[in-house]
Amino acid sequence: MQKNILVTTIMVGLIASITFILVQPLFGMQTLTSRHAAAYIAHGGYGDTTALILSWGVHVGVSLVYTLLSVLIFNFNRSVFVSLGQIMFLGWATTLTATPANEWVVKLVNTKQFPSFDTLSALNTQTGPKLWLHILFFAFVVGGIWVMNRKDTRKQRRSF
Repeated sequence: MQKNILVTTIMVGLIASITFILVQPLFGMQTLTSRHAAAYIAHGGYGDTTALILSWGVHVGVSLVYTLLSVLIFNFNRSVFVSLGQIMFLGWATTLTATPANEWVVKLVNTKQFPSFDTLSALNTQTGPKLWLHILFFAFVVGGIWVMNRKDTRKQRRSF
């Protein structure tokens, strides 16, 4: 993996994951990290600090994977059309799977066993705050990738 892909993924992914949690209450929701931590404490017997570290670790990890996917798409095709398409598509796809995916992670952490998929909620097909929050997350990600790319392009021009 190229160094700039890794650096971009880490920098943009960290900023976007923190921004997601800071913005989430503006959409009328409790933060994902606080909900996960509460579930780890209530059902897994974890202490407050451990539960908070686990919840942030999971959240940041997932955000980094999403960011890496966006970086790869961006590096494949940097057009505005593809960038807007990935924001909309990935925002929708992650909203669709967020509820069962979060349940799966919480059950995995609490039981230390892979949960059966038939015990999870159905896909989330609702449009509303979750969808807009995920679209906003990917807008932050793609915007961050664009900024990092512009910065790298300027450095390369100066070095010639």
